[in-house]
Amino acid sequence: MTTKETITHSALETFYIEGFHAAGVDKLSQNAGVTKRTLYHHFEDKAALIKSALELRDRQFMDQVRGYLSNVSKKLRPLGYINYIAIWVQKTSFNGCFFINAAAEYGNTREDPHKLAKKHKDELRLYLKQLCKEAGIIKYSLVAQQLFLLGEGLIVATQVCGPQKEIIDATKKAACLLID
Repeated sequence: MTTKETITHSALETFYIEGFHAAGVDKLSQNAGVTKRTLYHHFEDKAALIKSALELRDRQFMDQVRGYLSNVSKKLRPLGYINYIAIWVQKTSFNGCFFINAAAEYGNTREDPHKLAKKHKDELRLYLKQLCKEAGIIKYSLVAQQLFLLGEGLIVATQVCGPQKEIIDATKKAACLLID
């Protein structure tokens, strides 16, 4: 891994745990094991590092979802997406969605972190639409939007309330009802 990649991975972890505004450059460089000078050699400013961390997380998340669903039959992939979210939100390392967190901290829709969060969610919605179409769902576009909302709701509910079995089970049941 290059120094730039090391800094980006470390920043992603730091931002995810502490938040974008709370994580200062001193902390970011310390956690990455580099000097501030080295950090600034690779990133023009903190905003560039935030952008890099968001882009990394986008690739990670989409690769993880695709990897998980590659082991599921095409017909069951829309439900598999909800199952993936249900597994993820129960992990001890879960601290919400990096993109929901970014949009919350950068509420102005013209700010880059907010734009990148929207871009990620748009990509995810298109992917769900593709999954639903490939699964043979008649109203695949509508069902994809509904599955997206169920997944996002489960993420936020778990971030706020913790991983409650009733919420997870209700989300899975709602997804099954949508597809049936």
